[in-house]
Amino acid sequence: MRELLLIETVTSPCGWIKSTLSDYGCNVTRVLHVKQAERALRQAHFDLILLAGEGVLPCLTDVKRLRVATDLPVIVVLPQTCAIDETSLLVAGVNKLINISIPRHALWEETKTVYDTVRSFS
Repeated sequence: MRELLLIETVTSPCGWIKSTLSDYGCNVTRVLHVKQAERALRQAHFDLILLAGEGVLPCLTDVKRLRVATDLPVIVVLPQTCAIDETSLLVAGVNKLINISIPRHALWEETKTVYDTVRSFS
């Protein structure tokens, strides 16, 4: 079973993210901000981090903090209305950017692809 850490700095869309990934057999731990994520990373094993945020700048700051604590793959989920500066997030260490309007089955496929790709290199 894949152990996923979901950091939700925005609460409304994240319920479906957790339920979708749980339906595919993932154990999803939800935290509300990056400080809680850092604590969770010290206390348990995770295979992947999903960061659902409200905008690029806050996500960029959080990703940089996470990169100090872990080398786990990071997927960032951003709102549909957000202008995405893909380059800055990828340079900061994001493995995949996803728009929140993604269909549920596609979220699983994208998550699985990132997980499988990273595992194949380790």
